[in-house]
Amino acid sequence: MIGVSGSGKDGIGKIIEEMFDQIALSLLGNIPRLRNKKFMVINTQPNMGLAHLFVQAMQNKPLNSIEQEFLKGLLETADGYIESLKNKTKSNLTDRIDGIAREAKIKNEKVDAAVVRQAISEEMKKARANLIAIAESEATKLRNMGTLMDITRVASSLGDNDPTVFFVVVKDGVACKECVRLHLMPDGVTPRLWKFSQLKQGYHKRGEDNPSAFGLHPHCRCSLTYLSRSFGFDESGKLKYVDQGHDEYKKQNPA
Repeated sequence: MIGVSGSGKDGIGKIIEEMFDQIALSLLGNIPRLRNKKFMVINTQPNMGLAHLFVQAMQNKPLNSIEQEFLKGLLETADGYIESLKNKTKSNLTDRIDGIAREAKIKNEKVDAAVVRQAISEEMKKARANLIAIAESEATKLRNMGTLMDITRVASSLGDNDPTVFFVVVKDGVACKECVRLHLMPDGVTPRLWKFSQLKQGYHKRGEDNPSAFGLHPHCRCSLTYLSRSFGFDESGKLKYVDQGHDEYKKQNPA
């Protein structure tokens, strides 16, 4: 039972690879894996790749060597997700077209171009949905990690080795229950405080008792913020200066 030829499979793989590498270049920038590849990129929009989001979150400050290595690691992780999806898409599409060709051969019929187009459309639709999920998840992570690195830099300059942080929740009635549960106190108004060391350094799973530095979900609108010493919150949850030496974290966590 002869299906798609080896050269045909290589051709399918090459098309998928070119498409995914173009997307990776746009999202991640000139990472080592893509450095020797040539692409024609036409883009009239400002650079809004993941690295740009990270630098923006750091208030556009120049990155030191540690921060550069940290960013490099985050981009390599995101690239790994894209590579995995690329290989899966290549395998799925090749197998489907190969199956269509074998069935046609068995029936002594010509391969139906409409059936092939349908298979391509379905696999590309799945790949697109997965790529969007990857981009949204990684964008949220890079933005929050950039903010966290900026907080760490500021706190270190103040001698604060375990910064107190909180998440500003967009209170428009559509914030998810998980964000409300972990980012606000039981009154639903006052931001819940966490120490840097309490934040999970990985993706959040619903029901966990500590928030993630990556954000609770893709497109999470809650913004990570540093609480300076001597500051606290008023009855409406707004930030205010209390007095020298005030510790709002201890007030929330007296035990």
